[in-house]
Amino acid sequence: MTHKPGTFLNLFVTQMNSHEIILEDADKNEFFMPSSEQSHKLSVGAEVMAILYTDGSDLWASMRLEKHANHDIAGYNQNDEVDLYIIKETPLGYKCIIDGAKIGMLYKNEVFQKLETGSQTKGYIAKIREDHKIDLLLRAPGHHNTGDISEKIMTELKKAGGFLAINDKTSPEKIYELFGASKKKYKMALGGLYKKRLISVSDEGISLVK
Repeated sequence: MTHKPGTFLNLFVTQMNSHEIILEDADKNEFFMPSSEQSHKLSVGAEVMAILYTDGSDLWASMRLEKHANHDIAGYNQNDEVDLYIIKETPLGYKCIIDGAKIGMLYKNEVFQKLETGSQTKGYIAKIREDHKIDLLLRAPGHHNTGDISEKIMTELKKAGGFLAINDKTSPEKIYELFGASKKKYKMALGGLYKKRLISVSDEGISLVK
């Protein structure tokens, strides 16, 4: 197998010193990583996700994926549909490989389903930042406007006999399950229905106005 710059690999640390780290892939191919390219301190035996890059004529490995993958993001635009491979869960969300070539982040407050490391899914580019970091979404931006959500709220209320036990303590996951929207967008739609006097809101839940 020919390895080239921009390739993502799972590598294992076999040796290290103060200047560089030696790693191997599953086929025992050897790669070198400057110590400065660690994203966190490593030890022998550790498994890491790395990207290959060139420095002159030499091929190196790095754990700083965005630094090397996203230096050129020509051809990618907001709202583009992309293929995502989940590589890591972080406190912010899920780090993903985009189309096998770039790195992006799915933020937890925009994810309403369980995602496993190693899984693949479709996604969308929400924003490309000035520092070339890419924000992602699982649903197309603008997929639900408040009108769509309002209709869904009314439909679910009618199906439930005019009352749903949903209040401020209801989880974002439950809101998404019922209405396919974030809690923020749900509240915006709910406010519109309340102003039109189509629903009433209490600590117990929401009700159709008869």
